[in-house]
Amino acid sequence: MDGADKGSPTRVRQIVSVVVSGLLIVVAAWLALVTGGTGALAAGVAALLAGIAWKWRRGTFRRVRWIAAVALVASLAVWNAVSFTAYVRRDNGDTVSQRMATWGRNHGLGPVIDYLETVVYNDPPSREPADELALRPVASTTTTVGASTTTAAPDPSTTTTEPPPLPPQPPAALTPYFQPALAGEGQWVPIGWAGGEQAVWATSIRPLPDVGGVVATIAVFDQTHLRAGMFNGHEEPGGTWVRGDHVPADLQPALVAAWNGGFRFEHFKGGYKTEGVELRPMRDGDATLAVGRDGRLVLGVYGRDLVDDGTWVSLRQNLIPIVDGGVSQVQRGIREGVWWGADNGDEVYVPRSAACTMADGRLAYLMVGDVDAEQLAQSMINVGCVTGMQLDINGTWPTFFYYEHGADGSLTPHFLDTRMRGTTRKYLDTSTKEFFAFFDEGLVPQPSALDA
Repeated sequence: MDGADKGSPTRVRQIVSVVVSGLLIVVAAWLALVTGGTGALAAGVAALLAGIAWKWRRGTFRRVRWIAAVALVASLAVWNAVSFTAYVRRDNGDTVSQRMATWGRNHGLGPVIDYLETVVYNDPPSREPADELALRPVASTTTTVGASTTTAAPDPSTTTTEPPPLPPQPPAALTPYFQPALAGEGQWVPIGWAGGEQAVWATSIRPLPDVGGVVATIAVFDQTHLRAGMFNGHEEPGGTWVRGDHVPADLQPALVAAWNGGFRFEHFKGGYKTEGVELRPMRDGDATLAVGRDGRLVLGVYGRDLVDDGTWVSLRQNLIPIVDGGVSQVQRGIREGVWWGADNGDEVYVPRSAACTMADGRLAYLMVGDVDAEQLAQSMINVGCVTGMQLDINGTWPTFFYYEHGADGSLTPHFLDTRMRGTTRKYLDTSTKEFFAFFDEGLVPQPSALDA
């Protein structure tokens, strides 16, 4: 009889019930700790004990395990629902989709989001040539307020045979890969001025001859009259800084352009140092954006092209160089465990941003989409990049603004690329992540936040 009881359907159901409810309690407790920390776990335990107490007062412990499990799961759901809603509803300068993904990553769900990205973003770009470019139309009146100048009459007692220096010149036009070329393809137009001269130029092109659906937008900087600064987001890296999560009001009259930084801290192994504080140590061999004390932004490979010798105000790394010596480093990075993005950047096609040095030594910013990591590298090589650094990727994280200054003192931000989305007040009001900004050196007040 005892043997029959042990194998009876009722006994089996009881065992299954104990196992399932126990697993549910353990998993819910683990999820509470991962997504909400000790606070969520404590709330869950309190709900569990309340459920047990309720059964105790009723004088029965029948199905007490399920009451405890349901109480814990309900507590977890309510805790995270409140946390999620509060975070997503708060306007922090990011789009709603960015805030949703960021909440998940902030609450231990990064691997889940990475997997979803491999599912959602696995459609390769079309091989058919795109029928439109992505450079946002540039108004002919776009300019910055020029620095005041005084022209003196020449001294008749002196003569000179040296011609005046030429103003900064735009890069040579890029040769389109497809014919007929689209209007303006590969042709540079000025989008930023400094010192009364052109300082930033932009163009758009289809950079991959075998994948015509990919479109790149590029901006090139001549830093003769520019001064750069790295500003720190209120979530990445977080904390209190002189150069905080937005461009301060006293610097905005000098603002020329601004663009996004790199990955979240959990997605790269390299360093981050600014304002004399090293949040993460520098790594030899990693691509590095460095702001010098002279105000110039330089890109190089740490340990080879630059080192932390006290001449840098800010240092920001983000993976190994994606292009080095005009050669793709993507496959090398995959072998070394570099995280180019979800699925190691392979077969995940998203908008990607990058910075690079051109053959003439000037700095460039690129947005290319939708591409995997190898296609980004080849796009960069095909537009003339020698050394390249992948920056942020996916959705609306790649963000570049140039700024129009009106005669009345107004400031109007413009997206560089028609595919960029979100508020144009980002970087002026608040930013969750770090960014780089460029200013007309002659209009920067003294002292300023750029000195820190």
